Amino acid sequence: MDTRNIRILGRLFQPVLLLPLLLPRPALHAQEGGPPRGDVEIGIRTLAGDRNSSQFNEYRDLTPGLYIQRADVDLEHLLQTNYFLTFQTRQSWQKDQRFLATMGKYGKFGCDVRWDGTPHDFTNAAAILYTSSGPGIFTMPAAIRTNLVSNSGSLPQMLMGAAPLDVALQRKLGSGTCRVTPSANWSFFAQYSHDSENGYRPLGTTLNNTTNVLELPEPVDYRTHEVKTGVEYGTRKGGFQAGYADSIFNNQVGTMVWDNPFNATNAGGAAAQGRLSLYPDNTAQSFNFAGAINLSASTRLMVSISPGWMSQNASFLPYTINPAVANVPQLPGTSLNGRKKTLAANITLTSHPLAQLTLTAHYRDYDYMNDTPSLLFPNYVATDSSLGNLARQSLPYGFNRQSAGTTASWLLHKGEAVTLGYEFVSMDREHRDVAKSLEHTGSVTVDVNPKKWFSLRTSYQRAERAPESYVTNLEIYPNGGNPAVIPAFQMFDEAARSRSKGSALMQVDAGDRLSFSASYDNTQDRYHDSVYGLLGYRALNSSVDATYQLHNNVSLFASYAYERYKSDQRSRQYSAANNTSNNDWESYIADNINTVSTGFSVSRLRNKMTLDAFYSLSFAKGQLDNRILGNPSLTGFLVTTAQDYPETGNRFHQLTGAVRYQLSNNVFSRIEYQWERYDRADFQIQNMTPYMGLLDSATKTSIFLGADVPGYQVHIVSVSLEYRF
Repeated sequence: MDTRNIRILGRLFQPVLLLPLLLPRPALHAQEGGPPRGDVEIGIRTLAGDRNSSQFNEYRDLTPGLYIQRADVDLEHLLQTNYFLTFQTRQSWQKDQRFLATMGKYGKFGCDVRWDGTPHDFTNAAAILYTSSGPGIFTMPAAIRTNLVSNSGSLPQMLMGAAPLDVALQRKLGSGTCRVTPSANWSFFAQYSHDSENGYRPLGTTLNNTTNVLELPEPVDYRTHEVKTGVEYGTRKGGFQAGYADSIFNNQVGTMVWDNPFNATNAGGAAAQGRLSLYPDNTAQSFNFAGAINLSASTRLMVSISPGWMSQNASFLPYTINPAVANVPQLPGTSLNGRKKTLAANITLTSHPLAQLTLTAHYRDYDYMNDTPSLLFPNYVATDSSLGNLARQSLPYGFNRQSAGTTASWLLHKGEAVTLGYEFVSMDREHRDVAKSLEHTGSVTVDVNPKKWFSLRTSYQRAERAPESYVTNLEIYPNGGNPAVIPAFQMFDEAARSRSKGSALMQVDAGDRLSFSASYDNTQDRYHDSVYGLLGYRALNSSVDATYQLHNNVSLFASYAYERYKSDQRSRQYSAANNTSNNDWESYIADNINTVSTGFSVSRLRNKMTLDAFYSLSFAKGQLDNRILGNPSLTGFLVTTAQDYPETGNRFHQLTGAVRYQLSNNVFSRIEYQWERYDRADFQIQNMTPYMGLLDSATKTSIFLGADVPGYQVHIVSVSLEYRF
């Protein structure tokens, strides 16, 4: 940090350093001898370095200047009564601010009001030629459009005048909840929340059979209202609860319309505009009923049932905005009239027939009933350019999932047990390739605790899912003429699957100074009947954590976590005239994530000072390798572009050091330094610009946002004062 930044820091921090002198002196000692009833922390922050990346503030708002880190007020037994009042705030004046206020009377009622803000920056590198004449309407200026229509090669020059665009969302959530307990057995609650999202996010659109790919900022203006209410009753013998929930979603911008910069006149096969429907308004309602009763001193029965209803009936858009497309059929209806019902039921019985034996049995049923009408669309218009000449049927997908299982746990002695489990799952589907499948799962868990300071839990699970038959469902193409399909291709959520899952957790508490834990989890899925599609999936997660107290006031800690995800897939590149196994190819996808962290904490240094230091490094790598399975020398070989992709990866460093000093009984000062560095290598976005024709000539008549997310390196220094009262 150069001397100029040091001088700036000095000027910024001076008001904070003088703040204790400005506080009313009687207030500084108003709570001496009693517990604090609140605190407030105010500071000043400065930043240095290159933070011109949306990754830096993706889900937060870290800006230089004055900030309120937090403020808390806790008034118990207000005015010497049983009433209470609390208030909390975090990151005030920022986009990620939090507020919470609670009030009530002990044992009678309590209410809270919450306000949360959450930003989401997608990119701050975007640029756009379009202007917006209204919500969701993007117009290309006439002069630019005239140039591009006559000479598409002038696009790079036109883009020099593109305007920067903030592609980000801001979410605001407000809610209020009240709970009333008129007696020890009864409780009533009611809740209301309002959630809004506003801003833009990148959205890819296409016209004229991908000739014109036009990336646009999708307008987001959502409103979600939720109401919940319920009642609970409980005694030693059992209890019940009942509730109701209603959710109403409204999208203020339901349609996008945009100009084609390269064509100003509609014609068959050449659209001058595009149109797209966005998320429709919808509602969801549900009831829930639950009860529990002690059948005996050792047996308890629990039952719950929850019916739900969902609906949306937004009007259909016409097939196309291009009036030059001939022979466009009538829509089969004016709207979807979408209606769905759900019904979830759970029954659980637990019993202790012996002191060492615990038995549990459960039954669960989830019914997803789709009452949406099935509509036949006799044709469709592809990318607003021409008829696709393919009839399609909308299908009301639904399913029913039933499961029953039991576990038995035998207590060997205190802290050690063996648990055996079994579960049976029956799945019935509507309008899918597999109408019915069955799955059996067995598991064993062993808990050992040979020493008071050592414990170990290990478990193994084996599951086998088998469809009764796998038949490709072509209901979506009732008149035939469907695109060529790969024979023996199976959807991974329906195909036969073998799953093995093992896990272990070890914990060590060696005295008051050393604490150590390690975990391991490995899942392997094999789709042994699948010739195409997903063939296998493996996931491994492991971690190690250790804390050591070097002295009474000095603690050291370190942790390491490793994640690995792998999948194997097989597919085929084909044409209508050439659909043979000689064009088969496989992909091997792997993602590896490593996270390392370490630090120390020193408290009560000279009885007034606390030191904290923390460092973490997270680095990830992604690989996508492809292998050709056919013979390139044979006639009709199509797999000419199957190759290994460049490795992707990112690294995130974070270093934090803080000193906290007690100035008086009620006033604490804190200075903190943070260093963050983010680096990434991603061939998919690292060269993104509004004009990609230099990298791919096929996109020379396309316009992108240039939504890059580069790396950054930032130094953050903050000084704050905390006042307790």
